[in-house]
Amino acid sequence: MKFKVLYYVNQFFGQIGGEEKAGMAPIFKNENIGPALGFNSLLGEEGEVIGTLICGDNYFNENKEEALEYIMKVIKEQNPDMVVAGPAFNAGRYGMACAGVANAVIDELGIPVVTGMYIENPGLDVCRSKALVVNVTDSAAGMRSALPVMAKLTTKLMKNEEIGLPEEEGYISQGKRLTCFLR
Repeated sequence: MKFKVLYYVNQFFGQIGGEEKAGMAPIFKNENIGPALGFNSLLGEEGEVIGTLICGDNYFNENKEEALEYIMKVIKEQNPDMVVAGPAFNAGRYGMACAGVANAVIDELGIPVVTGMYIENPGLDVCRSKALVVNVTDSAAGMRSALPVMAKLTTKLMKNEEIGLPEEEGYISQGKRLTCFLR
């Protein structure tokens, strides 16, 4: 049986518009839009993206409680196995939205989240201890290299495979240490 992924993007990657649409409230589309389309194809036979959540960057950051109320309601209704957000590259408001969604989903629903951010994105420190954050370039020009890494980590998580070290797998360190005892 395929695992189900719900995908979160901002208004730009949701193909709604640019800054003039950054104030849009969240909506859910029962289709793969923007990066969700490419991501879905990378999951192969093992998983599928079941829909796209789209929210304006300004709306999320200025109305976080209302935005999360809607987003969490949709996630509960759709009941995905995994949530993927972004990648946000070095877009600060988008990174903060991805981090806000990631933390709420992990804390309230216990559903794993994979996202992607540039190392200097302010959203990184907000969610890195909980979500797997793929290390991406500072601009959307890096989309083609970001999505395969995000899809690989998503598939590994869903198959309960061991996630290797950050430098091997392409994600940013979560600040956790694994203690090993040698015999």
